[in-house]
Parts: sequence; structure tokens; C-alpha cells
Amino acid sequence: MIQLAEAIGGNLGYPFVGEALELFQAQELFYWKRFQRFGNIFKTRILGKDIVCLVGCSANQFVLKDGAGNFSSKIGWSLLEPLLGEGILLQDGERHRRSRKLMYPSFHEKILPNYLEIIQTSAEKCIDNWKTRSPVFLADESRSLTLQIACRLLLGVSSEGKVIELARYFSELIAGIRTVVRWNVPFTQFGRAVKARNNIERFLRSVIEERRKNPDSDTGSDVLGTLLSATDESGDRLDDNEIIVQALQLLFGAHETTAKLLCWSLFELSDRLEWREKIGEEGARVAGEEKISFEAIRGLTRLDRLLKEVERLYPPVYSIPRGVIREVEYGGYRIPAGWYVVLSPLLTHRSSELYTDPHRFDPDRFAPPREEDKQHPFALIGFGGGVHHCLGHELARMEIKVILTVLSRRYRWRVTADLPRGETVFPTNSIERKMRLRLEET
Repeated sequence: MIQLAEAIGGNLGYPFVGEALELFQAQELFYWKRFQRFGNIFKTRILGKDIVCLVGCSANQFVLKDGAGNFSSKIGWSLLEPLLGEGILLQDGERHRRSRKLMYPSFHEKILPNYLEIIQTSAEKCIDNWKTRSPVFLADESRSLTLQIACRLLLGVSSEGKVIELARYFSELIAGIRTVVRWNVPFTQFGRAVKARNNIERFLRSVIEERRKNPDSDTGSDVLGTLLSATDESGDRLDDNEIIVQALQLLFGAHETTAKLLCWSLFELSDRLEWREKIGEEGARVAGEEKISFEAIRGLTRLDRLLKEVERLYPPVYSIPRGVIREVEYGGYRIPAGWYVVLSPLLTHRSSELYTDPHRFDPDRFAPPREEDKQHPFALIGFGGGVHHCLGHELARMEIKVILTVLSRRYRWRVTADLPRGETVFPTNSIERKMRLRLEET
């Protein structure tokens, strides 16, 4: 018997606000607590939006492999539109397909080797700087490094002063995304975030204008060069406003998600001497001591498994929302148009039905013959899935491989976060803010 969505377990909270206050405070823990109480399907309300959270591989496939056009990423991520604009994340259908096709060449496997030297030189310079200031706050420094790399790879911008300026704007932008009070007035966090977004757009427009004035300097080797020269099937080029919105979202995703994975990789390796030795030995054997080649990157199989495990335990995107365009049925319930569905990579990744001892750090779960993630094509979705699967996921993995290899060559490190012993760790922002990285000579 099919039941109405109202019959789904869960709470709708206060009028309009719903359970938004707890969500914005607890984030990942918000979904975990409700999953423990209600199971794989539960409902909530956030800022006037009625939401059903669906957990598990089948749910992930049902939503992310949506061939019928029942779900909308644009509507799902609508809370981000005032701050991130209508870039690729907030697009559906033909418009999304067009954007993805135009940007895909910059993230193709054949292009990735071209980015290695920039990543390695940036990592070496930044990590040596960390050593002079050790201990450093890991989250801040990781974002600074990944933003610096993103600016060089995506925009061709290498000015340290400009990167520092952008980092300040993105910090305000991220704080605005996380706030529950979304009033665009100067004294609110959201208002400051809107101002930061305007400053980022102004910066991007100046970069584009400079590139157009000096077309001979544009080799097309970075993503901005690709966007400036790209044409669609009709021969039309992107206008500057569209390029700015796409570049803003790419910059945001390229540095924020990569920084999160880097933080949690270092956090997990900090007290795991066995795995640090494995990674160090593999890096010395495969990558040597000089310039890191793309062939070496592909040969770092232990590091591959470690990064998959970090993605599993600490997914860079903790929820994937979609707007329901047409009524759908799932799990014995009828979810009406106008509602929202949310997928939780964290809950899928911590499922004992899918992963053995799911809270335990065990990269070898991804090695043959176990390969637990291959039980289902939507078992590991830290970078999303389906047509909206992150374009830059391979670039992010490569970037972290290079950073960890450089760090292992030069220093011993330790990450502290003052956490209670024996407590299950979830990827919350409060923990990230506590992480401090201390470097010592090898």
C-alpha cells in the first residue's frame, strides 16, 4: 500500500523555519541522528521546504540516475543561488548538458598532466611556508593552498596578493552559505556574503577583460581560456556574465572540496604510523624524489585507496538536494511535486549493509578482492553521481596525491584537534576548525 509523504517518520519542526536551526548548527549530525531514529527514509522541514531524506545505494541511483526528469538540481540547490549564481551546479537538462560539454575538455584525463608542475611547485612553496609558521590551522592553510592552485589552473592568476584577497571573499561567502538568517542587509553574515560574491564577480570580470585585451597571452591552457574560446553547437560563445558565474562555481568547488579531503586525509594519517609508512614508501618507490610524473600519480595505488576511504568517511559534500518536479513513488511512499529529496553520502558510506565495520578507517576495503565500493555503482558518492558527477573529481584526487607526496618527502607531521578519545568522528566544521598541523624535519 502506497502512503502519502506526510506519513513518513520525522518532524517538521517550527512553522516555516522547521528544523533549520539544528541543521545549520549540527550539519552532518543532523541527518545521522534522524537516520538512527527513523531509518532509511525520514522527513524534515527547512526554511519552508518539506524534505524527504533517502538513504542507501538504491535511493542514490533512483535520484541521481533520473532519466525521467523527475528531479531538479537547480531547485534542489536554490538556497545557494543568491551566493553562487546559476552556474553548472544549478542547471538542469539541456542547459546543464551544454555547460558540461563546454567545460569537460579542461578536466579530461589527457589534459591533467599539464597541471602537475603548477600543483607541485605551489605545494612545495606553500608547505615550506607552513613549516616556518608551524603549528598552523590546517583548514585555513588547506583552503589557501587549494585556492592558490585553483586560481592558477582555472584562471591563470598567480599573484599572491590577489589570491589572499580572493581567500578573504570566499571565507565570507562560505560563512553566508552556512547561516540560517538569510537577510541581505549589511550587518548580517548573509549580507556580507552577498557583498563578497559581488567582489569575486568584480575580480573575475577584471581577469576576463585583461585576457580579452591581450588575446595573444591566452594559450587556452587553463579553464578560463577554454571558456573564452569555447563555442556550442550553434557556434555561439559564452557571454562574460555566464563565464563569470561558471568560473565562480568552479573556483568554489575546486578549492573547498579539495581542501576538505586534504584536511581529513592528514587527520587520519596523523596517528597511523603504518599507513604513513606505506604512503611514504610507495611515494619514494613510484614517484622518486624529483618532478612527479602523471605515470607516477597513476601508480600510487595505496594512496588511491586511502583517498577513497577518506571520501567514504568524510565526504566533501554531506548532502545532495533535488527538487521534486513530478510526483514520484519510492519506498512505499508518494512524494509530491513541490517537495524536496535529499541524499546523504555520509549515511550511505557509513552503512553496515554496504561496508564492513563502517566507522573503522580501513583503506584496504577498496583493494582486491574486497572492493566493497563495487557492490553497487552508487556506493561511493562523495563527488556526487549521475549527470551531475563532479567534473573535477580526478583533478582533486591528483592534487591531493601530489600534496601528500611532497609533504611526505620533506616533513614529519602531526594533526591535533582535541577530540574526546574513543568518540566516532564525523566531518563537522567545528572539528575542522580545531585541526592544527605541526611539521618537523624528516
